[in-house]
Amino acid sequence: MAKRIAIALLLLPAAEVVVFLLVVWAIGFFPALGLMILTSFAGGLVLSHAGRGRIAHVRAAMRQGGTAQMATETDGVIFAVSGILLLLPGFITDLVGAGLLVRPIRSRLAAAIGRAVGIPRAATGPGSVLDLAPDEWQSVPDRQLPKGR
Repeated sequence: MAKRIAIALLLLPAAEVVVFLLVVWAIGFFPALGLMILTSFAGGLVLSHAGRGRIAHVRAAMRQGGTAQMATETDGVIFAVSGILLLLPGFITDLVGAGLLVRPIRSRLAAAIGRAVGIPRAATGPGSVLDLAPDEWQSVPDRQLPKGR
């Protein structure tokens, strides 16, 4: 598996050059260059939106709870990776990065990573139980809804 990943990483620059030349052939050099610069700026915006806050949450989750705590932060990590991929020059990495910005794709990838790493899937929905320590929750009174709703 690691050998395939290494080969793919070595072939990626060649594939990026081929795809860039195909885009240049289709729309011209300056529009292709402008599109590449525009996606790099978009990657910078995504990374600034992901910001240090999410990265700090990921570090704290790794320190405190290990893999179980990381299950809640996987989505933020994938969001930051999509910004990095958009920031890199090349249309293949831009397509993958833009795909990771789509929430359903990001959620499915996070679930697949969780299964591969062995993170237990969180129980959600009616009838599911979530055990919390006494200092991890607080009682909040129900809001009174106006009559007629």
